[in-house]
Amino acid sequence: MTPDAAIAPQTAAPSTPALPSAPLASTPQRSYTFSLPASVPANTSVRIDGSTSMVTINQNLKQGFERQYAGTNILPVANGTERGIQAVQEGNADLAAISRSLTPEEKAQGLAVVAIASDRIALVVGMENPYNGGMTQEQVRQIFQGQITNWQEIGGPDGPIQVLNRPSISGTHQAFQEIVLNGGNFGNSPNITTLPRDETTGMLRQLGRNGIGYATFTQVANQQTVKTLPINGMMPDHPNYPLQRVLSYAYQQPPNPAVQAFLGYAISPQGQQAMLSGSN
Repeated sequence: MTPDAAIAPQTAAPSTPALPSAPLASTPQRSYTFSLPASVPANTSVRIDGSTSMVTINQNLKQGFERQYAGTNILPVANGTERGIQAVQEGNADLAAISRSLTPEEKAQGLAVVAIASDRIALVVGMENPYNGGMTQEQVRQIFQGQITNWQEIGGPDGPIQVLNRPSISGTHQAFQEIVLNGGNFGNSPNITTLPRDETTGMLRQLGRNGIGYATFTQVANQQTVKTLPINGMMPDHPNYPLQRVLSYAYQQPPNPAVQAFLGYAISPQGQQAMLSGSN
């Protein structure tokens, strides 16, 4: 598995669940207009840091951009949303791949954002977990706030629910907190463990028979060792699935020419096709 993995009118087909589920129909207001460049100077490089949820997007756009513009170099790493933003602010990255909204403070410091795609957060249990039902969004909230602690309480067999939470630096953690917990705090009951690293593979390995965790759907859609649970009767590939969030690139204003070129490509039809299929 890949580690924590302009606007286009089309949506991703359900047959490609391992890729972003839906390119956005529009991008938010921004101070600069980005368009597909006719050419990009050789030796142009763009440093990207940020969300582990955008590894696949970064890699696909890297391949498409470098193929379309010979001699360019896209350098993506994934140290989490918070560290990506910090890297941009400190001048150590050109773009932050983020899986949450910018805060008012970050906007006041000159950061701006371009939305790239919508994504879904999946609830997962181990394949050995005997629970085969779904959950309501309210039940998910109660589980992650420590109010429901036994599978029997939601119609499963008698057994403790071991909750695996992502660290607070994770953009997925923050999006989950906003969407599911309505901005409230995660629980601190003994059955809830906060992982030390924002890394999906390790979390999946710890699920066992009683664990539950969450990850961007692109990271778990093709996993054979875990089960994705329906929420409110819907799987993550359903258009009305409730746990959706926006994936974006943040940059420091004013954007340098390399950032302008890359974002112009990323939001163009060519870039969106590359993002979804790994080709341009």
